Amino acid sequence: MKNQIKILWIALLWVQSLSASKPIFASLDRVMVYLSGAHLYYSEQVNVQAGNNVFIFENISGSIQENTLQANAKGGTLMEVNTQIRYKEKKSIAPIYAKAIAQVIDSLEENEYHLLQVANQLSALEQEKKMLLNHPLINGKSQRDSLPLLKSSMEFTREKLSEILNLELKWKRRKDSFEKEKNRLNLRHEELSLLQNGNLNDTRLAAEPIHQILITVYAEQAGLALINFNYFIANANWVPSYDLLANASNKQIAIKYFAKISQTSGLNWRNANLSLSSSNPMELNIKPNLANWYIGFYEYQQMKQKALSNAARPLQKQTVRTTDNLQESDMEAERYVAQKSLSEYIQISENLIRTEYAIKLKYDIDCDGKFHKVMIKEQQIPIELVFAAVPKLSSESYLMGKISGWEDLQILPGAGRIYFDGAFVGETYLGDQSNTDTLQLNLGRDKSMVVNRKKIKDKTKIKTLENEKIETRTIEILVRNTKSQSILIDIEDQIPVSQNPNEIKVTLIDANGANLDETSGLLTWNLKIASKETKKISFTYEVRYPKNKVVVGL
Repeated sequence: MKNQIKILWIALLWVQSLSASKPIFASLDRVMVYLSGAHLYYSEQVNVQAGNNVFIFENISGSIQENTLQANAKGGTLMEVNTQIRYKEKKSIAPIYAKAIAQVIDSLEENEYHLLQVANQLSALEQEKKMLLNHPLINGKSQRDSLPLLKSSMEFTREKLSEILNLELKWKRRKDSFEKEKNRLNLRHEELSLLQNGNLNDTRLAAEPIHQILITVYAEQAGLALINFNYFIANANWVPSYDLLANASNKQIAIKYFAKISQTSGLNWRNANLSLSSSNPMELNIKPNLANWYIGFYEYQQMKQKALSNAARPLQKQTVRTTDNLQESDMEAERYVAQKSLSEYIQISENLIRTEYAIKLKYDIDCDGKFHKVMIKEQQIPIELVFAAVPKLSSESYLMGKISGWEDLQILPGAGRIYFDGAFVGETYLGDQSNTDTLQLNLGRDKSMVVNRKKIKDKTKIKTLENEKIETRTIEILVRNTKSQSILIDIEDQIPVSQNPNEIKVTLIDANGANLDETSGLLTWNLKIASKETKKISFTYEVRYPKNKVVVGL
């Protein structure tokens, strides 16, 4: 008998240990935000009893992807991890209906008094109007009829009648207003009556879903345990953005690297440690496989049509956009007391496939879908300031900033704002720079440089031979430096490129020191011009083509 009681008592204790305790509001400890998605990390210290303990954690995002849920326990053995949804019934608001109905009835009664007042006023005005129009002086039945008396009577009638009609209009408008209010109150009374009787749904009475995580921990003895768990959500992301602050005095450019974080997880991230990752778990991380590559014969016409179709596709180019309007500026005022830069709180780590930025400060990121801007990196690098001009398209010069070793900065694609000597000069987009080691930034126009381009007429000739024509052209470019210091300037021009080199032949006769890109026909001069100095450069090219054909684009 004693053994049976002992077994029953042990079983009871075991059942009690399995019974769920009061839900624990789990504090969000850390968030790893990816380019798309985020991992949410929690850590909670709990009291465990000997045996199995079930802990229920709340403050869980409704966007949790259950297959990503992970957990571990220190001070106990992790037995099981599950999720569930509990529905929190909101308090019934049926008593509010009775109160609201009473208020509507009171308003209807007050409205009826207003309508009765309007009816009385309109009735009084109607009687006054009848008395006026039926007066003997007005209807011609007066024995004291005379022209002056008739004239004064008509003036009085006109003024009085006008006054009565205006008052009638005023009270009729008030009547319409009270009638509309009466209709609105009747509809509201009907709606509240349906709600009170349960014949109409009210979203305020709907059950509220609360997501929970259930973790079962076994402990050999009572004590403390530390439970860690994490899961992935899809509806969060961060977008890189940049501020590029160039300075002419020290030939440096400060690159401020920002993360614009956004989330709609259903939770407000409060006092959480943020980490940012350059990876994207939402991408398909599966190596593609090559399919068999079959070749065969096609009809000539099919090949021709395909070639024409491919040639008609527009080329996609990445453009740099600038603006002359000052938009938003995040230039920070200097502090009187020396403080650490925000980038000093960032720890950067790299592995084979991603870069992570761990921020040693706690942040609040609201669940509002808006961008919250966080600076994650800042560095100073040298910049070469060079003027550039394209005289064929513009008579103005442009100040360019050249940044070498760009690929070493490991910049993710993102929008950037450019500042020069503290002034906002435009915007750009930093894309994949892997095809070049040097990034060029537009830092603004310079109208003080004089750049002119003209065709030299006496050196432009057209010669006709037996089977072909030869056109020779000479272009002259004048550059004048009006500044008080010498400058470096890149001049760009071009010669045409033949699409049919067998029949149309283009030859650069005199480059005048220019570098020629034969594929594009681009000519480039790198000049150093002293203060107040004027330089002239020229180039000559010829075009040969059959004389019985017309060249397009020349």
